[in-house]
This record gives sequence, C-alpha cells and structure tokens, in this order.
Amino acid sequence: MANLHIFCAMKKLNILKKVGILVAALFIAAFVFSHCAVAESEVVGKKEVTGKEIKKDKAGKGAGRKKKNSAKKRKPPIMGSIEKRDAALKASFRRAGISQDDIDDIFSDGRIKLYYSIYAPPVLKEGEQKKKKLSYFDEEFGLFKPESIESGKKIIADNKKLFEQIESLYGVPANYIVSIIRIETDFKKHLGKYGVFNALYTMYLLDKRAKRVEMAHRELIAWVRMCKRRDMDPFDMKGSWAGAFGIPQFMPSSYVIFAVDYNQDGKTDLYDYPDAFASIANYLHHMGWKTGNQKKMRRAVYSYNHEKAYVNAVFAYAERI
Repeated sequence: MANLHIFCAMKKLNILKKVGILVAALFIAAFVFSHCAVAESEVVGKKEVTGKEIKKDKAGKGAGRKKKNSAKKRKPPIMGSIEKRDAALKASFRRAGISQDDIDDIFSDGRIKLYYSIYAPPVLKEGEQKKKKLSYFDEEFGLFKPESIESGKKIIADNKKLFEQIESLYGVPANYIVSIIRIETDFKKHLGKYGVFNALYTMYLLDKRAKRVEMAHRELIAWVRMCKRRDMDPFDMKGSWAGAFGIPQFMPSSYVIFAVDYNQDGKTDLYDYPDAFASIANYLHHMGWKTGNQKKMRRAVYSYNHEKAYVNAVFAYAERI
C-alpha cells in the first residue's frame, strides 16, 4: 500500500515537471517572438509596415508617412496702432537692405501724407442713398459705347505691326491687351491722382483688412527698392488709390517682375505704349495664357485682377474690337 502511494506521488511529480517545462517553453517562445518583432520594427523606423503602406512605398509615396508641410509658416501682418505699424515698416525696410539714411529721408520728407478721404465714410445729404459700386457693364462706365469700341479698334490699327511682333513673342493677341488698357485707364485718360508711395502708405496704416495691410507692406518695400535702384524719387509718380500705376496699372512688385523695355530705349516706361503693351503680354504669358484655351486665358486675366466681373468685361470688350 505504501508503495502504491509512493508510485502515485512520483507520477504526479512527473506530470507537474512536464507542465512546468511546457510553460517555460511557451514563455521563452513568446519572449523571442516579441524581441524579433521589436527588432524588425526598429529596422523600418520603429513602426510596423502594412501591406498597403508597402504598396505606397513602391509607388514612391513613402512608407505610410504623413507628408509634412514644408511651407514656412507665414508671419501675420502687423496690425494694431499706426505707431506700431509705422515702426514695423521701418524695420522691414532695414531688413530689405534699405539704408537708414534713405529711411530717414523718406519719413522726414514734407510730401509724405495719408489720404484719409479714401477711408472716410461717405457724407450723405438728407434723403440721399449710398451709391452702388460702378459695374464695368454699366452705361456710365461706357465700355461698349460706339466711341469706346472705335478707340480700341484705332489703337490696334495704329500699332498693327507692333502687336504682331508682341503676339509672336508672347502669344497674346492685340484685342485682349487693348481691352485691359481700356478698362484700366481708358487709354491714358485715367492714370490716377494719388502718389504711389502715399497711396500704399495710407493702405498700410489705415486699412483694417489683414490681407490689404500685408499687400501694402510688401508693395511699399518693392516700390522703395525699385526707386532706389532706378534713381527715382519715390514721391514723384502718381497712380490709383491702391498704388497701381502706368497705362496697365501695375503694382510695384508686378513692375519689377513683368515690366518690359520693349522699345529698348534704356528704360522700362509703363506710360509709353510699346512698353505697356509688351508688359501686359508678358504678364499674361507668365500666368499661363494660351490662345484658344478659354480656361487658361480666363485664368491668366483673373490673375491680373481677381474679379470675375473684370474677366468677363475684358473678354466682352475684346470680342467687340
């Protein structure tokens, strides 16, 4: 009987040993598998790669990594008080390479001023209603009046050879160039009455819209640097209330990039027709103009003036001349 008890006890002990060995084996296997998985994940950048991600990687899109926005974060434009904006502008001039002497000369010049009337609310007489914004298609604008159409046709006829040369170079037909000039300045009749520097300076200091302030800030820097390079007086030239100037009403930055000395007289003069015609064509060309492709044509004109009504007016007038 005692032997039977001993035999049973030994059998139970053997079973426990086998169970212990099995548990230990399972634990070791789990540890090895986990260690391999970690090592593998480290090889692929500490991240497991799925089948979809491998396909993306083969397609050149990266192993499932999110695209980082490489564009630099834009600094917000200077808002706040006039004094704060003024100080920020002078600091920007210095960073742009404009000397302190030139900055002092500009801001101590007796001609510097703000056009408060641009931002003053209209004074209405009793019973008078605020006038609505004039449309390019309004009769008062006169875009499609017979004399307006004839003026456009005459400009094309008088400069036929010049326009042919410009079209061969930039791919932009005469009627679209003339249409822009008609709408912008009515063939030199409305070139603007505001000093370019003061108009931009007024917008920068008085406008409450961040985008306008940012634009004026950028254009002021471009204007002063351009005047310095070309030995121009920054207060001499006049333009629109928004700082656009010349027959095609270019902003300073557009002048620097797109203006052309087409007649090769040594100066790029946007108050002279040959340079003005070629500069408009050059601008549209760089904005993707392609004659015959309405989408690209309209997109290029929209770049010139971000207004659908403007684009419609340019095409409508161009078709009539």
